[in-house]
Amino acid sequence: MSNYWEYRDVKVLIAERLMTMDGWKVYGYHPDNSDAMIDYFDPAYWDGIAEKNGYVLCVDVFGASEAKEIREYNYNGTAINMSIQAKIEKLEQMTVERGASEQEEESAKKMIENLRQKAAKETETEKYTVVGMMPGHMAHPPRMNWHIEKDGVYIAKGNGLLKFHGIDSYYKYRQYMEDLSDYRKLSKEKYKEKFMFEHRDSYKPERLNDAFEYHYKEISEKAKLCQQFDALINKFDTTCGGLLGSGDGYIYEEKTVTEYKKEMKPFETETGVLKEGQCFILKTRFNYGHNKGQVFRIHETEYNGQKNYHAYKLNGKCTKECTGRANSSNSWNCFNEKFFKWIEEGFISWCEIREVKTPYEVKKVVKTKISNAKNNEESNNKRRYTYDISEDVDTRDGSKIWLVKVKEKLSKEEYVNVNHWMKELGGYYSKFKHAFLFKENPEAKLNMEAA
Repeated sequence: MSNYWEYRDVKVLIAERLMTMDGWKVYGYHPDNSDAMIDYFDPAYWDGIAEKNGYVLCVDVFGASEAKEIREYNYNGTAINMSIQAKIEKLEQMTVERGASEQEEESAKKMIENLRQKAAKETETEKYTVVGMMPGHMAHPPRMNWHIEKDGVYIAKGNGLLKFHGIDSYYKYRQYMEDLSDYRKLSKEKYKEKFMFEHRDSYKPERLNDAFEYHYKEISEKAKLCQQFDALINKFDTTCGGLLGSGDGYIYEEKTVTEYKKEMKPFETETGVLKEGQCFILKTRFNYGHNKGQVFRIHETEYNGQKNYHAYKLNGKCTKECTGRANSSNSWNCFNEKFFKWIEEGFISWCEIREVKTPYEVKKVVKTKISNAKNNEESNNKRRYTYDISEDVDTRDGSKIWLVKVKEKLSKEEYVNVNHWMKELGGYYSKFKHAFLFKENPEAKLNMEAA
């Protein structure tokens, strides 16, 4: 059974991953300030709101919320102005017991009230400083514990976050990360050999093999969850406009689409017969709650050789009959000469029920694929950009590298196309350098392609 603590740990794990990625703004994150030396427990938590490129990610939020101010406490602005306090103290001395008149005492009380309101207002404005705005958001869709929205439209949604509870150690602690790395790189035999050697003093020889099987099963499950968690974070990033290093990208656009729904509608007819299944519609208001626009279906019964007729009102969708007796308007029993007279005078009309397709417009979010190389024309267009080429040093091994920056401002689609082309030339985009990185001088290749 899930609880607050499990959700808190998963949310903190998501927030810490997002804060390491470009473009994300994480709101309401509180770091872990616990201190075991003094037995102080203050764990990390996150309010569940993050933003990137106008997209708002909501994780385990309660209901909808309006945009809120982000305030910081101002420790230097909490004291009441000393001059106001001095005035209040003097006015408090103006009482009848001290020789003041009743009018002067009443006037002093009003002035004291005004000064206190002024002091409270100044204190409130100085107590907090607004440092930003937390974006508003909608409530989660039913049975979902996360969603992404933009401009009041759901872009993506999902659930199942609690399965990631318990994998945070593999992203925080070195020994867990190294163990997971060994599991992924080594074969089972090599991994078992390493485990046996490292834990030879932790278990008895007869239990060492069972301990390994238990550990291997556990880390296999954790590795699978870590892979799914990385895929989820990547989904958050790409859905919110994250740039892909390679492959195809996607954009989400809100479009108005015309759709059709099937409905049952009454259509008036010139002729009709008093028979089983025949329908009629009221063109004006009658007694007993029979109002204009109501549709009835006639039913025929036979008793002692004599045919009798009654009708039941159809619901607003004309899909079923209202047979309840609590409402007198649900039935119609007048089929004498007056009924046919009302038809001749146009107060009642014969009709039939037909199925029609009614068009209506709905707003939908459409996922559009951005291809890396749509056609030769786009390939030629990206070669027209101008570049700033500079030399640099790889801090890992001290080797010389070349950095290429596009001088023009690129849209997401343009970046994806240029990135694909740079990879063809032997480079790749470095988030650390904020440029395309080449091991060899690309100036000749760029000039040749531009020509």
